[in-house]
Amino acid sequence: MNKRVLVVDDHAATRSTIRTLLEADKNHKFEVLEADSGAGCLKVFDSQGPFDLVLLDVSMPDLDGYAVCQALRRVDKHVPVVFITGLRDLQDYHAGRDAGGDSYLVKPISAAALRSTVHLFTTLSRKPRGTEPAP
Repeated sequence: MNKRVLVVDDHAATRSTIRTLLEADKNHKFEVLEADSGAGCLKVFDSQGPFDLVLLDVSMPDLDGYAVCQALRRVDKHVPVVFITGLRDLQDYHAGRDAGGDSYLVKPISAAALRSTVHLFTTLSRKPRGTEPAP
């Protein structure tokens, strides 16, 4: 079964590069959907979800990725969200975690780092805490 990944970035070349890398993967099959803005992300997420992973830019002209992530968390607490951004400061990483993000990749992203992160977050089972069976 294909893993569904939503790529959100206002830069078309970034979306295209990520799509190309994921669709060329010989070991996993990905269905890649795209949005070019925060509002577009919320629309695609609502109309075409669920997704196995959201790759989310932080700096977008309408809504920043942190606000988008918070909105996604109100709808789906379990979908993995990985920020992809040029912001490099530790405070930016913490802002992403505080917004509900799961991980943070800094641009320019190597193909190996992207593949590794996508594979990790699309294969882990994300269950809410407290739902694990008792030992």
